[in-house]
Amino acid sequence: MSDTQKSCRILIVDDEPMMRAVLKMVLEAIGCEVVAQAGDGKEAFVQFKETTPDLTLLDIEMPVKNGVDALSDIRNIDSSARVVMLTANDNTNVAEACIANGAADYIRKGQTPEELMALLQTKLSSMGLI
Repeated sequence: MSDTQKSCRILIVDDEPMMRAVLKMVLEAIGCEVVAQAGDGKEAFVQFKETTPDLTLLDIEMPVKNGVDALSDIRNIDSSARVVMLTANDNTNVAEACIANGAADYIRKGQTPEELMALLQTKLSSMGLI
């Protein structure tokens, strides 16, 4: 990455610390800056307001406040916010409903770090973030 190229700023939201760690490692390997992390939707909203990331990776199923509600909160304060939902469910109906409510896309969990890196590179590139 050249000095003039801006790093993509990302907020990672997932209640599983290991998933956050893997996402952070993969994102930093492709040249992104992880500006904050959160373990639930309530914390995600606070971190979003404080950091105004270029992209939020938002888990759907979390304690305190789920990702569906957090997506709504984020989109209410910034209708142009780019949010990619994360889901461990085989049933993608909720993730697809999130897209109908403003999410940019969704990612199914369970890939190897290498598969996740390729998937994120493709998604970030298609959004013009890398």
